[in-house]
Amino acid sequence: MPIRPGCIYAGFCFLVCLALCWGGLRNTVLAHPDHEEPGLLFHFVATGHPIENGAISDQTHHVTAKLVGQPKLQTLGPAEGLTFNGTDEFLLLAEDYSAAKAALPTKEFTAAAWVNLARAEDAYGGIIGTIQDNGGSEQGWLLGFNNNRFSLALATTGGDDGQGKLTYMKGKTPIELGRWYHVAGVYDGKTMRLYVNGQLDAESTEQSGEIHYPPKSAFVMGAFHDNDEKYMLEGSIYEAKLYNRALPAEDFVKIAAKNDNLTKYVNPATKQVKFLVQPYLQFGTRTSMAVMCETNRPAKMTVEYGPKQPLANKLTSDKPGLIHTCILENLPQGEPQFYRVTCVDEADPENSVQSGLFSLQTDRGPEHAWAFGIIGDTQRNPAITRKCAEGIYSHRPNMLIHCGDVVDDGYAKNQWLKDLFEPMHPLLARAPMFPTIGNHEGNSHWYYDYFHLPQPEYYYTFTYGNAQFFMVDSNKSLAPNSEQYKWLDSELAKSKATWKFTCHHHPCFSSDENDYGDHNTGNYRGQPTYGDTNAQHVIPLYEKYGVDIAFNGHIHVYERTWPIYRMTINQKKGVRYITSGGGGGGLEQSTPQRTWFNLEFKRAHHYCMAVIHDRTIQFKAYDVEERLFDTFELTKDADR
Repeated sequence: MPIRPGCIYAGFCFLVCLALCWGGLRNTVLAHPDHEEPGLLFHFVATGHPIENGAISDQTHHVTAKLVGQPKLQTLGPAEGLTFNGTDEFLLLAEDYSAAKAALPTKEFTAAAWVNLARAEDAYGGIIGTIQDNGGSEQGWLLGFNNNRFSLALATTGGDDGQGKLTYMKGKTPIELGRWYHVAGVYDGKTMRLYVNGQLDAESTEQSGEIHYPPKSAFVMGAFHDNDEKYMLEGSIYEAKLYNRALPAEDFVKIAAKNDNLTKYVNPATKQVKFLVQPYLQFGTRTSMAVMCETNRPAKMTVEYGPKQPLANKLTSDKPGLIHTCILENLPQGEPQFYRVTCVDEADPENSVQSGLFSLQTDRGPEHAWAFGIIGDTQRNPAITRKCAEGIYSHRPNMLIHCGDVVDDGYAKNQWLKDLFEPMHPLLARAPMFPTIGNHEGNSHWYYDYFHLPQPEYYYTFTYGNAQFFMVDSNKSLAPNSEQYKWLDSELAKSKATWKFTCHHHPCFSSDENDYGDHNTGNYRGQPTYGDTNAQHVIPLYEKYGVDIAFNGHIHVYERTWPIYRMTINQKKGVRYITSGGGGGGLEQSTPQRTWFNLEFKRAHHYCMAVIHDRTIQFKAYDVEERLFDTFELTKDADR
């Protein structure tokens, strides 16, 4: 008869010991090698042990590990798995694999697991392994999945190109979400093999010799996790085993045959299409608007839109996907439109999800009055971010700019879902946001996946109303010979806009107490800079081409400078620099003595609004209690 989950046990097991307090990391245990099964290095079983007093039963220790986030035990048909949310949960077996060497193979190995995936379409996904994949530097191994197929990645001494070279061997069996699979990656020193439910799914002889481990990398379960990237598993792991030998093919046939009650089960919850990110707007122009959303499973997106109900127009995406974009074109300039989004599983038209009714408005053009919001450094504080977004929306902006650090960790998907899009949704569903990239994004692919921007996306320009915005990546070089400096020089020279605004994350001028030298103690390590030296490279361009306001974030305060020209205050020719970094990040403090360029400084969570008509701008800054704490009005001379 089929083996029930509670009956599978081979000597000492690798079990989870949880202290399920809110937040933080929990300790787990990696058991001693199991000598009853030849070559077994460790054995994880999330079997039917109840959670009692915030803990799950455990066995004796070999390597201390950490449970990151709050994965939960969940019964899926005949098995109970440790379930990960795909955003910020995984099992950290060792921060550096070298701490777990006794539990890792050196040459031949078998990594096998029972896994039930709720999402498998991402480019990278990990079940168990230790890997580093960064440009030409590729080492380690990983049993995982990508693009809806299981995979085995391996780097060996025989395949070394000087820095290490990984073979990503991908199976041919499409992954059905919600189904239990027994997946095994096998290497015998010469050949890599991948087995899915007892059947050979892929084979390669590209690698040979001993495993080429990286200098340092994490050993994890439930994630692709190297020093630069994290891709979390969304689904459940019931059992995982690692051997220092290559198991024969017949072993996997027997395992699948004895556990057909697992392989036949499909979790019905994975079938229902749901929004992970509700519809939001991107890159609005005078006649177009991009509508985006994200679903939990592949679907086709349809946008119904029009000036009134019933919505007369419809646009459907070309192919099923997870993060969806539909670009509505030929919209009437400046006229409000209503829209509704429906996402449908192409294989099952009855399986769909529909949004509420929202509205959008294109750019009315340079002759009309218009308004935009400014926010920065939302990071990981959804309560404050929500208040800022509600405050901005209360002024009904046409659009908004974000000064960077949209999340705290660009690779932590849950932060994009829960800390950015969820609290800002009522605003972003009705006004497009134009972001610039901050240091906390880490140049993550999620930044480029979630925002629809002109290439190359980390810098770009756009016009709105009678203004032109120049969005710059201050994480990259802005030196005079750099790509962005040359681009900015060219684009500013061509601009005929009445107003010129720039935005980059790091400040050209800052009165912060310690980001650019410790102004409290005088420990400067050179001369105090009172701003980011890389960002300061573009000051001459701003002055040459008459930039009106340079926006930035990074410092978690509000600061407005005097108009600055050639390092002096110049009311006629000067550029105003405004730091708006109060969207959620922990607040910072000013220098103990006033800086020469500082006009206004406020240590508060906040947002800003700018209203423009013709050559006049009204600018206001509000705290999260809707108190106005700074404002100015500027009317430009005709020659500026």
